[in-house]
Amino acid sequence: MARSWEADPSALFLRGLGKSAKELDHSDGRDECPEIWQLDNGDIAVIGRDLTAAYRSRLPEGVSFAPGIADV
Repeated sequence: MARSWEADPSALFLRGLGKSAKELDHSDGRDECPEIWQLDNGDIAVIGRDLTAAYRSRLPEGVSFAPGIADV
């Protein structure tokens, strides 16, 4: 069965959303993660640590991962 949505690795970063870690003074003066970006295709990219495994058991009611996603 084909997935209804797939990430497009050719999408480009369009604009940052919210303040960066540097702007919030949560870095050592360098541009660091986390950051949230809108891509040119409308998708959202979150740049940061992958905490999928940590949140897997605490997802809100009705939210789940598709089979094969984030098998960590």
